[in-house]
Amino acid sequence: MKRFLPILLFISLAILGGCAGPQLTSGQVSAPYTHLSEELEVGKILHLPTGRDFTEQELYAYLGTQQVIYVGESHDSVNDHEVQLKIIAALNERFPGKIAVGMEMLRRPFQEDADSWVAGEMDEKEFVRTFSKSWGRYEYYKDILAYARDNKIPLLAMNRAKSQMGHGKMKKMVEEAKEGESEMKIPAEMAEAVEKMKEPPKPYEPELSEDDPYYEEYIGAFFKGHGDGKPEIARMFIKSQMLWDETMAEMGAKYLDEHPDKKLIVLAGGNHVRYSFGIPRRLFRRHPAPYAIVSPWVVEYPEEKKAQLMDVDVPELPLRVADFAWGVGYEDLEEGRILLGIQIADSEDPAGVAVLGVVDDSAAAKAGLQEGDVLTSLDGVPLKEVFDLTFELSKKEAGGDGILKIIRDGEELDLPVGYRTLDHGKDK
Repeated sequence: MKRFLPILLFISLAILGGCAGPQLTSGQVSAPYTHLSEELEVGKILHLPTGRDFTEQELYAYLGTQQVIYVGESHDSVNDHEVQLKIIAALNERFPGKIAVGMEMLRRPFQEDADSWVAGEMDEKEFVRTFSKSWGRYEYYKDILAYARDNKIPLLAMNRAKSQMGHGKMKKMVEEAKEGESEMKIPAEMAEAVEKMKEPPKPYEPELSEDDPYYEEYIGAFFKGHGDGKPEIARMFIKSQMLWDETMAEMGAKYLDEHPDKKLIVLAGGNHVRYSFGIPRRLFRRHPAPYAIVSPWVVEYPEEKKAQLMDVDVPELPLRVADFAWGVGYEDLEEGRILLGIQIADSEDPAGVAVLGVVDDSAAAKAGLQEGDVLTSLDGVPLKEVFDLTFELSKKEAGGDGILKIIRDGEELDLPVGYRTLDHGKDK
């Protein structure tokens, strides 16, 4: 009998972290001397308080005078991460042994794992497994994390633990279904898993500063159009963002208190650092050290990516968006991503990865995979859970071929499979 372990997916409030949003103009946010949307070019670094162009070397020299350097990002922008790595490497060369990197993408419970990674005590697969539990796509941060490990640069896990609000809601949902108070059908396996869940510890809650009307106006702009306009939901949305910012600020301040000789480079979604009122002002309140904000600035999105931009009416604020805007292009990793075209879940009996569905015309369909199959190995590498499959696929190149070992109705089969990228259900 097959038993599938359900994968429970949670929607976080990370929407403000770094997802694509509208590009702000200097008429709203920056220096009076420059109009970013018209004058910033790829590779150009602009000092926003004065409108002066900086070379990379001038920028690194300037940043070397600061104790805290914030480098914003869109999480799925390859070029943003290249800017971050350039700054980390340049400052590490100037101040060897005096640099630490704080990351929004690492949550507090994973600090020991980050330490083990930097110490060389954890291999890449295990660290990717950890990182995927804390955040998401490791590939975007691979070069930064490898540089930190190779150069023994401490990584600071800054973000708060994932919200535990879903625990109570899931238990209530199961109870209502049992008692007939809900029309929702709850699979027996899911109900059993939820019943076994232990009450999690309450997440760490930092001291909140809720006295910034500009912060609330800006963050609230991203909420409009969601939540049916209910003010209580909007307030919860803003407070969730605030908890992220205060937690990261407190972790950064604590680290600097304990390591006064270090420079801390903070990598976070652009909206956590723009205007200073997210992490920077809150960290400064706890540890008043000089800081600078660098904002990688997408000069122009490719036409096919513009649909991803959030339709947000950004308020005009009498604040400077950052100290430096670094013009970049936009590129993500989606086009080169190898996807088989299957819906999957962990399988316990037999152990492996269960196929819950197959996309028409996908690599999986062409290989002959069927709903109900359980994948047990890929190119000889055992697949014990979903992570094993996604990790192995992340190392493959489009155009190659491999062998999937599966179990179907108790029989073990080998299926040739092609590694292809997937575009709207069509592999290529």
